[in-house]
Amino acid sequence: MGFLTVIVYLIVSFIFGPFLVGIALDLIDLRILASYLEQLFLSDPLSKTLFLFIGITIVLFALRYLQALSKLSRKDKSITFESPEGNVSITLIAIEDMLKRMLEKRKEITNIKTKVILKKKIIEVNTKGVLNAEVNLIEFTKEIQGKVSEKMQSLLGESKEIKVNLIIKKLNMPNKGELIADAEEPNIPFREYE
Repeated sequence: MGFLTVIVYLIVSFIFGPFLVGIALDLIDLRILASYLEQLFLSDPLSKTLFLFIGITIVLFALRYLQALSKLSRKDKSITFESPEGNVSITLIAIEDMLKRMLEKRKEITNIKTKVILKKKIIEVNTKGVLNAEVNLIEFTKEIQGKVSEKMQSLLGESKEIKVNLIIKKLNMPNKGELIADAEEPNIPFREYE
């Protein structure tokens, strides 16, 4: 749902909700409101045009919202392909779990969240995580994107185009003082013999 759709929805809700409550509790007299609106419309053509554009905008946003809802409800939650033995269907949740487990083996990145999105021509994989080690970001992200893409290609075959987005939410590096404190004391040979 787009930002403008949410704004229009909230405005309409906060106008019509209290309006209907006011009518139900006899706080708003419909006859007075009708005579006021009649005078407003008959006296000023600019206000008619303004109300026309506001009404059309609200209807268009409502239609766009309904279209977005219908797309979400029709959207497949699994990837289906044919094999010689029959149809195979893999849910997006299973793919996300598999990718998460694969990436959790890496110590450099934690708090991993993956989301697989099906689009018309591509499969988009969004991966978020927290970086825990000091690494070359360009090489590290290329490596992770390559592994995710390779895993998806091996799972789904070469026919699908895969786009991998990697988002590093936070860099969780230990301080230099913590590194020195955590480092083990070197073992000096023959220390016990004095």
